[in-house]
Amino acid sequence: MSSNLYDAHRQWCIRPPDERFHDLDSLQAFTQRLKDASEEKVRGLPDVHLDVTGHLGIALNGSEEPAILTNWSFNQLCTTAGAPAKYLRTLPPEIVIECLRYSLNRRDTQAKLLFRNGTGDRVVSAFTGPKYGRIWDADVVASLKDAVEGTGWRVPPARNNGGSDNAGLYASDRDMFAFFVNDESPIEVGNAKLGRGFFCWNSETGSCTFGLTTFLYNYVCGNHIVWGVEQVQELKIVHRSKATDRFRSDALPALNRFVENRKATEAITRGVDQAARLKVGDDLEKVTEWFKEKPFTGSEIIAGWRAGRNEGDDVSTLWGMVQGLTAYARQLPHTDVRVNLERRAGTLLKSTY
Repeated sequence: MSSNLYDAHRQWCIRPPDERFHDLDSLQAFTQRLKDASEEKVRGLPDVHLDVTGHLGIALNGSEEPAILTNWSFNQLCTTAGAPAKYLRTLPPEIVIECLRYSLNRRDTQAKLLFRNGTGDRVVSAFTGPKYGRIWDADVVASLKDAVEGTGWRVPPARNNGGSDNAGLYASDRDMFAFFVNDESPIEVGNAKLGRGFFCWNSETGSCTFGLTTFLYNYVCGNHIVWGVEQVQELKIVHRSKATDRFRSDALPALNRFVENRKATEAITRGVDQAARLKVGDDLEKVTEWFKEKPFTGSEIIAGWRAGRNEGDDVSTLWGMVQGLTAYARQLPHTDVRVNLERRAGTLLKSTY
């Protein structure tokens, strides 16, 4: 049996109206404006000068125009300085500055700062390590636009939430998230006909990795929970020095292959057929023996075998055992443990492609 995905649902729940976009054009315009207003600089920590602004905020100062720290970049600065941001927020700005100066002056390292010049105050949007590999949100959105424009891919409709009908495309000054589906040419998996979908996310300020999750699904409800999910595959890129290269060499080809569908569909269909024919054992003892060299515990195999039988799956086949393992995973109370087991079960099918 399949599982459900809640990534897009969480975004639907928490995003305010000004972080929701109607289409890729408006999302691209927003993220491109941020990129155009941005400037990266590397500074030694002892050269980071702090000052109190007129409205009791904290700004970077020195030989250039002051730039106000955002809540996010202040947290990053405190982490770099080894200081507790939550506690420092309870202190007067003058004391906060002295505490941070004391720590920064004793650290012989550098930081990469992201400045932004908008219509208001100049701000520091990110305060990261010197080897931070920035993947711009605007570049991710432009790549999405190139991949899906003129195809059957679309953002699934959603119920109004927070006073906005827009859902599925989100961005702020910290990150972005996009959710697309295509159900024009469903893929037959077992007895089900499934559409294809993907999530793509990124942060150019260090709040998360770049990520791409692709999957097959049964349906999407009005609050963007994805139901009946199969074949989940995920690519994450940590923002290190080679991040931009990996985005071009790994992420873009993976996205384009999935969007274009043909080879991926053929491979998935072929893999499911092979898994449904592959016998792993006529009884529990033989199934356990078949899985001996696989990355599963004995208790997981037993529980998956029983769950599959209860669901009516043919657990003498690889396909039936994968369904049984994912059915058992849904019973697990901790999300990280459940997702880990679901993904290990999914890797069994990759070997049949």
